[in-house]
Amino acid sequence: MKIEADLVVFNGNIITMDPQKPYASALAVKSYKVLAVGEEEEIVELVPAAKRVIDLGGKTVVPGFIDAHTHLTSAGVKESHVKLETTKSVEDVQKALKEVLPNYGDDEWVLGYGWDESDWSEKRYINGKDLDDVSKTRPIMVTRVDGHLASVNSVGLKKLGISLKQTGVEKDRKGKPTGVLKDIDEVWEKVRSGPDKIRDGVIAGNRIANEHGITAVVDNAASGTLKHIREIEMQQRLTTRMIVNIPVSQMSHMINLGMTSAMGSPLVKVGGVKIFTDGSIGAMTAAVSKGYKKNPQNKGMIFFPPKEYESVIKQAVENNIQTATHAIGDEAIEMVISTFERLETKSAIRVQRHRIEHAELINEYQIRRAVGLGLILSMQPNFVGRWQQPGGLYDERLDEETVRGMNMFRVALDNGARLCFGSDGMPYGPLYGIWSATTHHNDRVRLTVEEALRCYTMESAYSVFQEDTLGSLTVGKRADFVVLSDNILEIDPQDINDVDVEMTVVGGIVEYSIART
Repeated sequence: MKIEADLVVFNGNIITMDPQKPYASALAVKSYKVLAVGEEEEIVELVPAAKRVIDLGGKTVVPGFIDAHTHLTSAGVKESHVKLETTKSVEDVQKALKEVLPNYGDDEWVLGYGWDESDWSEKRYINGKDLDDVSKTRPIMVTRVDGHLASVNSVGLKKLGISLKQTGVEKDRKGKPTGVLKDIDEVWEKVRSGPDKIRDGVIAGNRIANEHGITAVVDNAASGTLKHIREIEMQQRLTTRMIVNIPVSQMSHMINLGMTSAMGSPLVKVGGVKIFTDGSIGAMTAAVSKGYKKNPQNKGMIFFPPKEYESVIKQAVENNIQTATHAIGDEAIEMVISTFERLETKSAIRVQRHRIEHAELINEYQIRRAVGLGLILSMQPNFVGRWQQPGGLYDERLDEETVRGMNMFRVALDNGARLCFGSDGMPYGPLYGIWSATTHHNDRVRLTVEEALRCYTMESAYSVFQEDTLGSLTVGKRADFVVLSDNILEIDPQDINDVDVEMTVVGGIVEYSIART
């Protein structure tokens, strides 16, 4: 029977990630799904006509990248604030803030995001005094790239109205606050954007994703964000599939409403509940057993008391809700794994696909235990490219042996781990992540390109219960794919970071094309 397709792409080098038919040259789409995939002659025979035909010109196609750990809506919201990612000094930050001051009202927060002192010659956090030099009358807050540390000026600290006695408020030798605040959730809630900006952020975040070839994300969203994402979907303005993790503080509402993981539409689904057990290496709040190099007495922070964490996990398991637990340091990771080991219903762990997010300092013994339990490791290869290089941030924070045992992707796969990849938005870009994972100097980290690609496609799909609909270009699955300027399986891995995303297709609809920019 002859069928008219909605879209046909041909004359390409299609990497399907489907072991039954790993390569093809043409692809047909009908009703948002892959109708046929194979050689051009096969597709022409089956599909004699199509509403749209694209000649790929020999370019490479891969399944749409699935970023398994993002803060996409937040990234979109931040597009309207001061971008500090490219600053190279405290002075650069001050200059950028001074330039925008006239755009803000007298009592309006001036917010900046993305600075990273490990890129600066000073190698220190920006502090309140630095920001007072920008303005002593306007409230200013600038958040570090990892989102675990913020710096505020004097008027901003007063406006926040937080207790200065709590853990996370850094003080100088005289006991006075420096303006540096570490892992205090209340701080970010105080400056949270309103509904209109959140909806705009959803749209802007989708644009960021599509430009990087990302067709689906796990968005670790703030409370209430799911409602706004659904609103954008109903307006038919959503261009990325969004799996939304809910803050653990909202889990009781999920349970009362009968919500479980993977509920939703083809574009928007409920994910799991997001739980923080520790902080970050950059903020020196990740829970590490050895302590930090310059201050061995500082071993980070555990945010969830073990008994309370165990109670939350039991409640999630009993109600069929996936958990996504942020655990970076080995102490936090140990708490997570040992908690799951104590569960009476261990079979539910694999079925419900509970995840450890980041797992940067996981050791091989912990990996084997996680694999035995069925825990998914959700890790970020862009971290190793950015901070685990010789002389980088991790070398500054931790001893040589600890750094060598971080982000062990190779060890994880060799031990049978379900390993999915995300970016955490630091930076976005699966191609950067693939480059990081495949060129790293540490053989405990380094993967093949095909392995890294699988972690960004099929493994990420599995992590969100969508391996039957996403992750490969297989007949019947959603027609999500990316056109790349080069074949990443054939070029030198060192060159992968220079490959361009030329087109992003979600459900057979071209949502991004380099030709439009």
